[in-house]
Amino acid sequence: MSLFFKSNNLSLGYGNQLVINNLDLSLKISNNYEIVGKNGSGKTTLLMCISNNFIGNTFNSNIERGEYSFMEIGSNPSLIPKLSLIENINYFLYKESIDQAVIADALNKYQLNEFKEDLIEEYSSGMIKRSELAIADLKKPDVLCIDEPKVYLDESGIQLLFDLLNYRETQNMTSILSSQESINALSNVERTIDLDD
Repeated sequence: MSLFFKSNNLSLGYGNQLVINNLDLSLKISNNYEIVGKNGSGKTTLLMCISNNFIGNTFNSNIERGEYSFMEIGSNPSLIPKLSLIENINYFLYKESIDQAVIADALNKYQLNEFKEDLIEEYSSGMIKRSELAIADLKKPDVLCIDEPKVYLDESGIQLLFDLLNYRETQNMTSILSSQESINALSNVERTIDLDD
């Protein structure tokens, strides 16, 4: 099974401040992972590093990456506020050729169709999170990283999240969830990386 991320000495931080120190990680494609830990333990930093979105100090860590597609839904929204949802979808999916009917189905599924022409800056935090999940559903990255997956989602949004993660498992796509404790959203977790240990 192919590795999408490997490091036997991963150290991460900002400036000279270490956040992650000498962590061994070998992450395989088609497996799911959880990152758990209290606030300030480095969960978001590690998730950003795995998804190749980390801007900080790697302290000469040896990092190997496979050639796979990644998408991160972080603690800060990734959508462009001055664009509408449909413009964001077109922007983030410009390399994919997705049929408009498939996009319409996703917008209906995530209860966003009537808001697709509205600017993202007018959306609630919950609508932004649903929009990011809809884009992930359409994009189908090999590896989907989600920081604090349940934050901003109501009950129906949480169910949509769980449905997406379940679908990804059936398709052998990797999901990595980062939160203070396991949210029990994945039926099969290869490894829980506990940063409190």
